[in-house]
Amino acid sequence: MISFYGGLTASIVVLTLFIGVGSHAARPAALDEALRAHGVLGPRLRRFAAVVVPFVEGALGVGGAIALLTGHQRGLQAVLAAGTALFGLYAGYTRHVLALGRGGPCGCSHQDVPLSRWVTRRAVALAGLALAGAVLAGAGPVQLSAGELLTLLLAAPACAVLLWSLPAAMHEPARAAVHRTAEGVSTRWTSPPAL
Repeated sequence: MISFYGGLTASIVVLTLFIGVGSHAARPAALDEALRAHGVLGPRLRRFAAVVVPFVEGALGVGGAIALLTGHQRGLQAVLAAGTALFGLYAGYTRHVLALGRGGPCGCSHQDVPLSRWVTRRAVALAGLALAGAVLAGAGPVQLSAGELLTLLLAAPACAVLLWSLPAAMHEPARAAVHRTAEGVSTRWTSPPAL
């Protein structure tokens, strides 16, 4: 059963990396805009990070997919170890930004999801999954029965999408308020998203 859990954690991490790359490709300027709004990095480092992070996500995703499909145990361990570092850095960065009392979008979605503790928690969860996958991949190659493979093919995408959607799902914008115009007509509006 270790091979199933190793395959599951590795697949969730690899799929999440691909979701991240797809999100950055859908709106390339989102990450740079988010880093600018956070106000932590200087202009040169901000531009560098906005270019390098999606590239690293893509390279790790491709490397992880190849390692999973070919059964290359050491390659998979290396990708998952690098994924642990990447997600760990992102968790530390978002925690630092939030500790400074700064906000803005998370920069990881084509939607304007605000930076929140849920973004940090997702990054911590992904770092933990990547670390667990690296440890489990070291125990032996992934060899699955037909039932385990089917379960993996259904569970990994579902878990990756749910984990990716966590910050947006947990976002709680201010409640809608009902106001009346001078003519007595009620209007609904919401205040800006709470950080």
